[in-house]
Amino acid sequence: MSQWWRSNQAIGVYLLVFAGGLFAYLWFQPWTHRVMRDGFQLGLMPLIGVGFIALCGAGMIIDPLRREVPDTLAEAGLADLWVPPVMLLGTALCFWAMGRVGFLLAAPPFLLAFMLWFGVRSWRMALVLSVTVPIGVFAFFTTLGVRLPRGLLTGLF
Repeated sequence: MSQWWRSNQAIGVYLLVFAGGLFAYLWFQPWTHRVMRDGFQLGLMPLIGVGFIALCGAGMIIDPLRREVPDTLAEAGLADLWVPPVMLLGTALCFWAMGRVGFLLAAPPFLLAFMLWFGVRSWRMALVLSVTVPIGVFAFFTTLGVRLPRGLLTGLF
């Protein structure tokens, strides 16, 4: 039982608690219930996303592998508690920068830093992906008619 807090079941509980808090936060925001021109509520998609997070958390609680401790968490301790807040701060900084300099200028440094931090890719691959992925995402959303923040590049396109 001493390792339970590191088990898949515990992670499922954490996800459910997080999803519950996020759902409550979204539900009480006035913009969530604003009806758009097409008849949909503005907060419908975020609430559906939170529902999927809750579904995943519930699945992890009842999953046959619920008692297993992932290898990456087996050695985790109190010294590792700094990682999630730093990740959240980095994400918040990226969103703040998107509003100031635009998506195409804010996303690449964020992606590069996180890919190098997690060690998922070599630095060359991380550099290539951190530039090409935001361009692809920007092109995809532009094709759909969704305007991502252009920031300093507003006059170019």
